Amino acid sequence: MIHADHKLASRLEGLICAEYRRLAEVGGRVLPYAGAEAIDVAGGVALWLGKDSPVNGAVGLGMAGPVDGAEVVRLEAFYRQRGAPAVTSICPLADPSVLDALGRRGWRPTQFEHVLAVELAGRPHSGESPPEPRGCFAPGASGAPGPSRETSPEVRVCTDQERETWAHLATLGFADGQPSTPAHEEFGRIMAAREDGMLVMGWVDGEPAGTGALVIQGGVGWLSGDSTVPRFRRRGVQQAIQRYRLRLAREAGCDLAVTEAAPGGASQRNMERLGFRIVFTHVEFVKSL
Repeated sequence: MIHADHKLASRLEGLICAEYRRLAEVGGRVLPYAGAEAIDVAGGVALWLGKDSPVNGAVGLGMAGPVDGAEVVRLEAFYRQRGAPAVTSICPLADPSVLDALGRRGWRPTQFEHVLAVELAGRPHSGESPPEPRGCFAPGASGAPGPSRETSPEVRVCTDQERETWAHLATLGFADGQPSTPAHEEFGRIMAAREDGMLVMGWVDGEPAGTGALVIQGGVGWLSGDSTVPRFRRRGVQQAIQRYRLRLAREAGCDLAVTEAAPGGASQRNMERLGFRIVFTHVEFVKSL
């Protein structure tokens, strides 16, 4: 049974910090003009991937102990020098001093995001199919009845030749229903260029229909990069991609799978159907220019 204590929170926040450092490294290689950089600050990491990037911000503040106000000033300066507001997502199990430090500097809360996890040890969770021998997953392919009127999605790890397609499809998800921007497209390129994660794509009737990514570190499989082409929604594409990644994470020896989702949204609902539960909720704070 997962217990959301400081030990678990520190483990997960540490993985997010490591993820931000890797993104800065890959961003510097893929987009040398964007000035990608990550700095350690207040026990966490602040990331800059270029103008208007959807992941510019800091994580992990206060997880290592009390936060000095001078560190918050340094965080603000990091983003002010780049002409952007400062953003940070705070874990509720961080040292309480981080809230005092942000409050004194005029930061304001703007939104929430759930961190969800599921234990992978033991037998498959409800709704998750067991491993298949062919390296792909299609609901109903093992003899169970699938949808009678529509082709079930097929899911597999992308080849190197499919990375560009993955980046294009993932951009749709990063835009979250809005018109994509150069920043969303650049982030898609950065994700697709990573060599330390697995890119997964769902196909319907031979057409690419959705994306997902899996990064494995420290016994945790982190699920991200979820996107579905609008005309293939409500076809089970994301459910198939999620189940496939859980299978890969278990086969890699992970004891835990983790993801993030906006409160009350379709992504949260899909993950909860596979056994994910909220372990804590990030609160995003912003300091305007």
